[in-house]
Amino acid sequence: MKAKTVLVAVLVAVAALLVWRMFRTPDRLARGRALDRREIALRVLGEHLAGQTPGQAALVVANPFGQMPGQARAVYAFEEAAIRGLRSGWGNRIRLVGVDYPELTPAAIQNPSSVPLPPDTTTPLSFLTAQGAWDALALKHPDATLFVSVIGLPAGLQALDCWRNPTLRFALLLPDLRLIGDARAIAAAFKSGKIVAAVLNRPGAPPETAAIQRDDRDEFEARYLFVTAANIDDLIEVFPTLF
Repeated sequence: MKAKTVLVAVLVAVAALLVWRMFRTPDRLARGRALDRREIALRVLGEHLAGQTPGQAALVVANPFGQMPGQARAVYAFEEAAIRGLRSGWGNRIRLVGVDYPELTPAAIQNPSSVPLPPDTTTPLSFLTAQGAWDALALKHPDATLFVSVIGLPAGLQALDCWRNPTLRFALLLPDLRLIGDARAIAAAFKSGKIVAAVLNRPGAPPETAAIQRDDRDEFEARYLFVTAANIDDLIEVFPTLF
């Protein structure tokens, strides 16, 4: 019983860390805007996928803490906003295979502070998921041809079968693309079609406390960069620190 209590406490602590990293804003209004912006970003991504890869079977790779009871309300709210945005963006042109969650590492469960997290990473879960967890998702959902990840890419990406699988493609929200490699490797991943599209934070965007613009597209353009094979070279030149 004592071990179970400690485990629950650790999971809650990790969830709190993730929520803090995602919000980092002090007031409830700003947190609500962060949720709205997340939904907008994923709606734009969903629209693009519906136009570029209609008929794909998509698996949404989501935050493992989103399936655990007793988490902070924001954890569930972020997951719900993501699914709403994708569904409204792609409508019936993309088939949703499901929403699933990669397994966490034993270290993340036992002692999350022991897992090194780059201070500037946008995706802490890249370093908290178990080795082979993403391959396990691909085996569990063999009909999925598209992984839509709202938690970035996993560390050790190059060794994964799902990454090397030529029939499986990826679409990403706020990934740390440096996990792919250098700028040349990142560009190659987009140009080969391995990554269909990615949404990145735009450097110099307005603060989270800023009001959301009336037009969702204007809000998206002010806050995010939409990365595809068509513009990856230009974005690397203009925003080299992102790649």
